[in-house]
Amino acid sequence: MSSATSQTPHIPDDFIVDVHDLAAIILDAHARTEPLFPHAQLVEINHGDAPLTTFPEQFFHSSWHESAVLARKRVAYVLQTDSAAQERVTVDSFAGPEGVKTAAGPRELNRRGLEDVYWRCKDYNNGYLLAYVAQRVFDSLPSTAKLRARTSTKHEVLCKPSEVAVAEIDIRPKEACLILVKEPRPDLGPSKVDMAQHLSGFSDSVPWVFLLLGEATSTDMEADSRVVFDLVLPQIGGRGGGSEPFALERAIVYHEKVLAKVADEFERYDLSGKIRIAEEDIRRPGKALVALVLDRIARIAVGQDHFCRYCGKDGVETRCSKCKKAFFCSSCQALGWKYHKVWCE
Repeated sequence: MSSATSQTPHIPDDFIVDVHDLAAIILDAHARTEPLFPHAQLVEINHGDAPLTTFPEQFFHSSWHESAVLARKRVAYVLQTDSAAQERVTVDSFAGPEGVKTAAGPRELNRRGLEDVYWRCKDYNNGYLLAYVAQRVFDSLPSTAKLRARTSTKHEVLCKPSEVAVAEIDIRPKEACLILVKEPRPDLGPSKVDMAQHLSGFSDSVPWVFLLLGEATSTDMEADSRVVFDLVLPQIGGRGGGSEPFALERAIVYHEKVLAKVADEFERYDLSGKIRIAEEDIRRPGKALVALVLDRIARIAVGQDHFCRYCGKDGVETRCSKCKKAFFCSSCQALGWKYHKVWCE
């Protein structure tokens, strides 16, 4: 007696991958697998100089108190994790059950506010990982497939999967961010906790990586038609031009209107054909993410995966009432409309 096994359908040779959709799918897969904050919920937000109530300031990393940092914008987030939890925290369950403390007292954040913190945590130190994943996905597509990059300003590039370059620059985020994660340890005592601290934007410069899609049409950035694909912009407090938790914008728009809001750029601008990752802690999860994403693309290609065009979640049934083609979660429709209305057909 033989048993049938389900196989992932192949990606058609002439398939067109919408890069905006791909970004949502990559981030959805990343959120389902990232190991640093899987069970962490947000309990406090602090902007500026007001003291956090969860921890005394003497517990904070010494960089938090440096004069250069004190003179800049600062933000701190306190998360509480439950390592015994079975379910991963999602955007919908990210706020602590007792509300999020702020300088004005506990309050309920709107969806956009929760997303900003959620993705800042999920993106933490993952720029090279997610750029590597995107590049590996492109490399795995049939050579005759196409990438379609549509921006929030109605600029479109259609290119081969091989027409992708890696850009590495140095930036200085305009906001210093401290993420504190506490975990209660009742086994050690009623008030004992483990605490981890994660900092970004404290040094003079931060290495930043993104992909450039399309064939170079000019050495002048203003005339170059290529599109920047940046999957971790929320790590430094940014969003794409369509309010997405990533950026897909023409290069000149990305540098002058999107990235410039949240970071200053230095002169380094290195272009290469590939990201060469030696670290096993990036390559191993990267390969696993690539497999998940390629499976999703293959199912989308044959109509087996209805996904939210904003967050990438699969199994979504609500369609755009105008075009009847795009699917959205009920909680994502309003957030996704700023971009979708540009291309809604």
